[in-house]
Amino acid sequence: MDEQDYEYYEARAKDVKLEDITSSQQNADILAMLRDNDPDIRYISITDEMYDGSDFAVREGDELGWLGYFVGRSKQVKELYIYYFPDNLKMDSFFGGLGHNRSIQKLYIYTDLGESLQSLVPFLRNNKSLSDLTFSGFNIGLQCARNITSLLGQQSSLKCLNFEETNLGDETFVEMAAALKKQPQIEELHLSMSNIGRNGCVALGNALEGMRNPNLATLNIGSNNIDDEGLHALVGGLINCHNLTSLYLHRNELITEAGLRSLSTLLQSDSCCLEHLDLEQTNMDNDGVAVLAAGLARLPTLKKLDLSNNRIGDQGLQALVGGLGCCNLLEELYLSRNMLLGSGLGMRSLGTLLQRTNMQSLFLSDTVNDEGLQCLVDGMANCARLKKLALSYNNNSMTAVGLRSLSSLFRSERCTLCNLLLGYLGDDGAMALANGLIGNKSLKTLDVSRSGITERGRAAFSKLLCDTSSVNNTYLSNHTLETIGGYGRIASIALSEIMKYLTFNKKKNCDAAICKILDSHPDIDIKPLFQWKLKCLPHVVTWLENARSYLGNVKESTEVFQCRQLSALYKFVRGMPQLAVDGYHGQKMTDAQSKKRKFDLTS
Repeated sequence: MDEQDYEYYEARAKDVKLEDITSSQQNADILAMLRDNDPDIRYISITDEMYDGSDFAVREGDELGWLGYFVGRSKQVKELYIYYFPDNLKMDSFFGGLGHNRSIQKLYIYTDLGESLQSLVPFLRNNKSLSDLTFSGFNIGLQCARNITSLLGQQSSLKCLNFEETNLGDETFVEMAAALKKQPQIEELHLSMSNIGRNGCVALGNALEGMRNPNLATLNIGSNNIDDEGLHALVGGLINCHNLTSLYLHRNELITEAGLRSLSTLLQSDSCCLEHLDLEQTNMDNDGVAVLAAGLARLPTLKKLDLSNNRIGDQGLQALVGGLGCCNLLEELYLSRNMLLGSGLGMRSLGTLLQRTNMQSLFLSDTVNDEGLQCLVDGMANCARLKKLALSYNNNSMTAVGLRSLSSLFRSERCTLCNLLLGYLGDDGAMALANGLIGNKSLKTLDVSRSGITERGRAAFSKLLCDTSSVNNTYLSNHTLETIGGYGRIASIALSEIMKYLTFNKKKNCDAAICKILDSHPDIDIKPLFQWKLKCLPHVVTWLENARSYLGNVKESTEVFQCRQLSALYKFVRGMPQLAVDGYHGQKMTDAQSKKRKFDLTS
């Protein structure tokens, strides 16, 4: 679509019948919204099937030139997703219209556009609002990469560039890295699963090192077969990135102790302000984590560290804890699927670390046993910040003995744990956990990967949530826990009765107690209150009046509730008849004396 073509669409836009140029009513509706600058149309997806109301599903009879024209003149569209373009339709007319757009901020391309990619040049050159450009889900060959490189030369407003799952290859990316050198304004670069390898990593490091005042804050190069040499070259460029806060190097298993030593150099540099470091599944052992810890000791800005799925044991954990001692801002630590089973000293030191840092989430799935858990709890006795603890999939190593050790944490007044993730419980584990949670006022969510719980275990949870043995015990039950479940396990643990109590708990603490008392005690026992004589009667009356507003939660009629009130008053009078009579006559005498005083004053 050249300028004359655009004028063609411009001249006919008011008179065109949208139903005549589209294959479906939804496509026609989308064009109408674009034409009318409807504020509700914020994004469009070009697809082969309709999945929601924003999908323009291309079929025979759809005139993509009109779609390009209306998108081009739209001031409301902020995001454009291209999932599909049929081979038999000419795309130049669409991209020509798109070139007039100034509102789109994010462009996502999930299909190979071939030579038509060059038609994006006017759009990228003219649109200064574009901040996010994504190519994902298809193989970018050498020629396509050269076309993209040419496109990047037309853009100066990009903040995020994404090539995830595109299988770029090192040769292709080497050419592209030269173009990146001229994009210092980019803040996020995502290259996960793009197969850039050592050579691509070296090229990226050289580009960053030669870049003037780079703004790069997030770099994701996970799953790229990067080795020590590639990481060493990359670090040389990252030292020049003074704004870097997030670095993802996960699943690069060729990195050894030598590569981690290079990374440690980056962490110790005065300009490093890294907050998030992901080294999940990098084949790291005790020696490697010791090298990393030396760098972490000079990184007070760290907030999140992922070392999951490695080969770290007790010795490595102790070295890691020593390095994290100065990371007072650390909030999340991932150590799942490591070799920490039975590592008492390491776990105890980790528990102590929880007291000294701002850690709020700790992940130890498939990596700890009873002894390790006991040592961890001993070390974190005074922890007052941890909100999430993941102990899932420790099915063969953690038993009720380990779960019982959590009781001291649950019953601590400083306990802040809100979310607990566990693996297989069984009845013994359920009973240990339920008993430990008595009196706890912090835990809201319990996720279980496999329950194995029978009626005995369910009874323990039911009693925890609502002890029906007395009104007082019901009042003192757990009113904090709101969810018991996880990966498809709700049905096996939380039967209807437990689900009812959990629903009550989603209200405020006092409200939950009222609902449970109303639900579990249709005939409230008043005798325990007789020791205070009639002093409690006004409080009982007030409580019953307040409880009236909760009848809908327990599915009780007003008539039945009124019988409750009368029954409670009757029990007081029946239990203490003389006090009731004395109280009645005393009130009469008080009223008579009051009237006499009034008479004396007026006479």
